Amino acid sequence: MKNTNRLNLIICTILFTSFLSCNNDDDTPKSSNTFDEVLDIAKFYGNLEGDIVVIHAQGGPGLELDDDEASNQIVTELGIQSALYVMVHQVQTKNPMLFTGSDITFEQAKEYDLQSVSNIKRVVDFFNNQQGKTVYVLGVSYGCLIVQELIATYGVDIADGYLILGNRLNVDDAAWQALSEGEFPYHVYDNDGNYTIELDNDPNNDNIEERNMGKLLAGLAFNRYTDKLNSISSLSKVTYVYGDRDEVAGPLSKQEVQFLNDKGANVILVEGAGHDDAIGEGAGLLKEIFGIE
Repeated sequence: MKNTNRLNLIICTILFTSFLSCNNDDDTPKSSNTFDEVLDIAKFYGNLEGDIVVIHAQGGPGLELDDDEASNQIVTELGIQSALYVMVHQVQTKNPMLFTGSDITFEQAKEYDLQSVSNIKRVVDFFNNQQGKTVYVLGVSYGCLIVQELIATYGVDIADGYLILGNRLNVDDAAWQALSEGEFPYHVYDNDGNYTIELDNDPNNDNIEERNMGKLLAGLAFNRYTDKLNSISSLSKVTYVYGDRDEVAGPLSKQEVQFLNDKGANVILVEGAGHDDAIGEGAGLLKEIFGIE
């Protein structure tokens, strides 16, 4: 996984094809609604007047927010044109220069991650304050970690539902520790479904951006979300989709699955699926799970 594209897995990539480019926030579509309060951190697609709002924490991490072509394609391919679909900036997509000039520290990565979580919370609050809106949150790959931290910090009831695709509650220690040092682990499976964690990085890797993206991943992945979410009595608003051959994040463990089941979450295993396929299967359920007609 020397190339961060292995981890920058957004729904558009999984379903068909993706064209990523730098965004210009000034070309955000306008509607009779005013999104002025969050225009600095969000872009809007689909039905700008829609009462169902899907707020997306994208995968990666990468330095670019999904562009208009990719985001519009997601809306079209998922058949959610009747909903308002919102892409939310993470720190690295809003301020990429912070991550290209020099190495950040692990502690800095943690702080940047919490800023990205705050961005999602701000957008959720914005729509919660508008009458008649039903607010859902979608987390994909790295975005799953952001959504899990959102729930752990602010509670599950800040949104009407959550769809989490392609990550873990408790990332293996060996994996997040490698990421914290700017190295990328991947999971190699035997015929019985057991895995070992290997590193794909050149020890002489001089790609500053790549190392920093790994640290951003580790800045949330070090958390034990079975602990952080334990005080929440019910996770019935959460649907969690994972593959048992996920080469990027690894599969949910029996303990993680049991935790989610005990909390009333809807846990969906995509048998034999790697990272891409599990996300693709889960994305195909979005319309049904969020009740979008």
